[in-house]
Amino acid sequence: MTTEERIQSSETRIFKAVFPNTTNHYDTLFGGTAMQLMDEVAFITATRFARKRVVTVSSDKIDFKKPIPAGTIVELIGKVSHVGTTSMKSEC
Repeated sequence: MTTEERIQSSETRIFKAVFPNTTNHYDTLFGGTAMQLMDEVAFITATRFARKRVVTVSSDKIDFKKPIPAGTIVELIGKVSHVGTTSMKSEC
């Protein structure tokens, strides 16, 4: 299997419901919870690609542009965007 095929087959899609216990006083999803969900899908994507143990080393800038209200169903899509010799980047 080529690297491109492995990248395509490692794409991950997860659906999550936003329940009241994950929202702030504005009834929108906590930013930290959103980051946790993104890290989770990125981890699954990287693990599916590498087939080895992986860890999150860093994350780039995250901008929250629109609030996610309680009751929303969120789709998180993870993709491998770069492959090095000892590291990779996955995006969500």
